[in-house]
Amino acid sequence: MIETSKAFESIIERCRLALRLKYLQATVFQAEPLFEAEIRLIRKLGFEDTLIQMVEFGDQLRLQKIAFHLIGSGGSSIVLFLLGISEVDPVPHHTYFQRFWITNSGEPPMVMFVFMSLDQLDGTQIPRPIGVSVHVMTGLEAIPARLEQQIANVCISRMDHATITLLQAGDSDGVYQLRSDRARWLLDQVRPTNIKELAWVTALEQIGYSHPDLVTEYLEDHQARSAFRQETGRGLQREGVWRRPILFQESIMSLLRRHAELPWDQTYRFVQSASKGRMTDQHELWKPVLEGLEQRHGANGDVLFDRLIAASRWAVCRAHHVANSITSYKAAYFRTHYREDFERTRQQMMSLEQGV
Repeated sequence: MIETSKAFESIIERCRLALRLKYLQATVFQAEPLFEAEIRLIRKLGFEDTLIQMVEFGDQLRLQKIAFHLIGSGGSSIVLFLLGISEVDPVPHHTYFQRFWITNSGEPPMVMFVFMSLDQLDGTQIPRPIGVSVHVMTGLEAIPARLEQQIANVCISRMDHATITLLQAGDSDGVYQLRSDRARWLLDQVRPTNIKELAWVTALEQIGYSHPDLVTEYLEDHQARSAFRQETGRGLQREGVWRRPILFQESIMSLLRRHAELPWDQTYRFVQSASKGRMTDQHELWKPVLEGLEQRHGANGDVLFDRLIAASRWAVCRAHHVANSITSYKAAYFRTHYREDFERTRQQMMSLEQGV
């Protein structure tokens, strides 16, 4: 117990140092409260040892120069971001660490590491914690990971105009997640300018297979908002939010917290129950959520309530899509600025996948 306490405090100190290094003065005031709240939640849930094992695993991977990235709801954690295990910055991307740490079972969450090669991992002496799930990168997914190891002094933390221009045009041949005809069309429609908007594209592509009508509605709303903003220089009125399709579970959780005044654990339970068709008038959250929405929105409360239930059935995890969109952007960056290296590595990855 003493050793666990020491290791946990060491993680906290590392994070506090990283706060000053990763955030400017203008944004550290947003990040620091998130970090302190996440630490309090981990302590409350008794998951200190879980975090310690995740961090030790990530530290050992970096020590042995094994390429990996994190996918799934693990990208919601500001602690994992501060320690360099996750690439998703919760401040600009509005992810919520509760999405990761709060589970329906009450058990510690599963964090998903994706490796360039499991053979490399299997050849090491790194013990894999019980709460860690391992996956292998696809050939296209592995391109940016390999090039990051091969090319020194590459700075891809800021949005690059040439890379964004390529993506906006739908020129995404060989780019992870964005090479399909549907993705190319969505890139042209959304014309993303940053990682957050790139995540809209990957989420819309996923949702579009089962709910094409929602994609059409979202794009119509997106284009109307863009035109209005260009004409007036400001956003639409708040009531317009309710007409917009909701892409992410985190958005639903935030709305439930602000407009039905639910605590985070109940917002997650609502989304998970609704996604499985279990949000009926017999559910314990049905009455308090509906009453909370009606108190704040009157007759529109029941409309919003139905909309949130419906959206929960297909909404996806924002942290997961942001994490994958970062990989997509990296691939597009290397294709834009290191074309020969990109194409050579692409051929190598294709040959490995085909067993050549």
